[in-house]
Amino acid sequence: MSKRESQPKRVQRMLAICGIVGPIAYTIVLIAIGLLRPGYNHLKQSMSELGEVGGPNAIIMNTVGFILLGALMIAFSLGLYRGIKEGSKIGPASIAMSGAGWIAVGLFHVDPNTVNTSAMLHVMGAMLVGLGFSVAPFSIARRSRKDDRWVSYRPYSLATGLLTAVLGLIFIFGGIEGWMGALQRTVVGVPLLWIEVMAIRLLRLS
Repeated sequence: MSKRESQPKRVQRMLAICGIVGPIAYTIVLIAIGLLRPGYNHLKQSMSELGEVGGPNAIIMNTVGFILLGALMIAFSLGLYRGIKEGSKIGPASIAMSGAGWIAVGLFHVDPNTVNTSAMLHVMGAMLVGLGFSVAPFSIARRSRKDDRWVSYRPYSLATGLLTAVLGLIFIFGGIEGWMGALQRTVVGVPLLWIEVMAIRLLRLS
């Protein structure tokens, strides 16, 4: 195989690896920074609090946590776009939008002492994450229906989209007193696990 022929495959593998590394690295950073912060409770407190202004190790959470995950998701979205037969671009674009949202969350921080422009942009970034996570699985399921290599993943994608949407609505409008941190992590964890599974599949096909 010539270098010219192997280059696209190498790039595709790298993009798939981005999708594998992103959720794992984020989970490790999230847990570690939470453990290093005195009194922090993963079950009760939001993830954003780990990156708030003045927080211990906030710079690590914002960069190695939020921003890195966003960048890796954007790269993975390109790989998934290239890895599934031609169809709607909405699915990959939604993953990229979530990635952009994660980057915004890392760039704009909440301040426990005041509500300012940075905090508002942080919330907008979180909204992009949630919207992208809700739309992407449904759109990827539709895109993969004509691709024999991906068609068996459609039920999982559809289930992920439905569960993410339901959990997201509960988180926004209902919530569970004393368990908001756990609920937020579940809302984010379900689509991140889906990205992990899809990235592993993409790597095997590359």
